[in-house]
Amino acid sequence: MQKSLSFVDTFRAAMSRTAAGVAIIATDGPGGRSGATVSSFSSLSLEPPSVLACIHLTSHTLAAIRLNRVFCVNVLGEDQAALAEIFARDCEPRSARFAQGAWRKAGSGAPMLEGAVAHFDCRLATEFGFGSHAIVVGEATDALSHEGRPLIYSARAFHRLP
Repeated sequence: MQKSLSFVDTFRAAMSRTAAGVAIIATDGPGGRSGATVSSFSSLSLEPPSVLACIHLTSHTLAAIRLNRVFCVNVLGEDQAALAEIFARDCEPRSARFAQGAWRKAGSGAPMLEGAVAHFDCRLATEFGFGSHAIVVGEATDALSHEGRPLIYSARAFHRLP
């Protein structure tokens, strides 16, 4: 059901008052190397260890994840806002995004960002569509955490924890 534009604006304004961690979801394989910034990411289950992320249906990264069947969630540190902005843009060529930051391969082959505060290397377990997004569920095959504080997104801007 389509809501009026004024309700969409009201909803967007209310959501801007929430705070979320920021991550780059990255994938590599037969579908190509791709990555996107997301703020809709969370743990799902410990049995099995799994996470979920919401990715726009038109995202090239979603298409690549579907083909590659693997992805790594890189939870950004407070000093990585510039990378978050680069991976949030729909720019060409997409592979040029990976020239920024230091990347290595996770066990799955998905790109893992040096300096991120946490990594979740995942295989695609399932996905569900809702509205304009896919809810992607990844079963974690590895998880790492590092010292540092996460980058936070709220009020349409990036922030550091006090």
